[in-house]
Amino acid sequence: MTPNFPDFVKGYPEQGIHTIKLKDLLNLRAPQDLCRDISTAFPSVTIGSVTLVDQIVLLCLDELVRPESILEIGTFQGFTTRLLAKNSMARTIYSVDLPPTTQTLIDTPEAGKILSDGDYNDDYLRDLQNRSGELYLNNLPPAERSRISLIKADSTQLDFAATFGPIEFAFIDGGHHYDIVRSDTEKVASIMRQGVIVWHDYSSGIHSDVTRYLADRAADHRIFHVHGSLCAFQLVSP
Repeated sequence: MTPNFPDFVKGYPEQGIHTIKLKDLLNLRAPQDLCRDISTAFPSVTIGSVTLVDQIVLLCLDELVRPESILEIGTFQGFTTRLLAKNSMARTIYSVDLPPTTQTLIDTPEAGKILSDGDYNDDYLRDLQNRSGELYLNNLPPAERSRISLIKADSTQLDFAATFGPIEFAFIDGGHHYDIVRSDTEKVASIMRQGVIVWHDYSSGIHSDVTRYLADRAADHRIFHVHGSLCAFQLVSP
């Protein structure tokens, strides 16, 4: 972990959600990394993917922490899995999502409900994933694909210690209900001695339970939200 990252974090109160600028993270990067190239696909127009700003947040945090193992909860179509495989130096990238099913949850999607109802949105994305699979991983070079371990399981039922061992970077973007976000977070925290936990859909107009859970968590933890993104994060220190 770069030494200036913990120092930056400690400059904020120990509790609460603190909004920072993307520039604040960029300014923490080491001088030798300033001209580093990154590789990404064009941002997906599909609902449920990550924006370009979200991608830069993830890559900044990965660079600042330099994890050996990454855990992503919520593979979806594999966009962020690919992003991390192309850019992170981590030896292993675990990505967890529910097993595929032939069941269709929504027969005739309604655009308005997809954008306004969190449960409906999740069902729509589940149907989409069942049809497409992890399409962003299809043409990855073998060396990059070999670092990815796809795990088809309900994250709330997994034994994290036995399945993953210690990790230093987690991206939580799976089920959006309060209890699921809490379960994923607590299980991640149980196997992370130091590193960073990143949540997606903070401040989302659809998945309000993520924001509500993090507001509760911030009563005892220092949480950061990067302005202009849907990413919030917590630095975990020994």
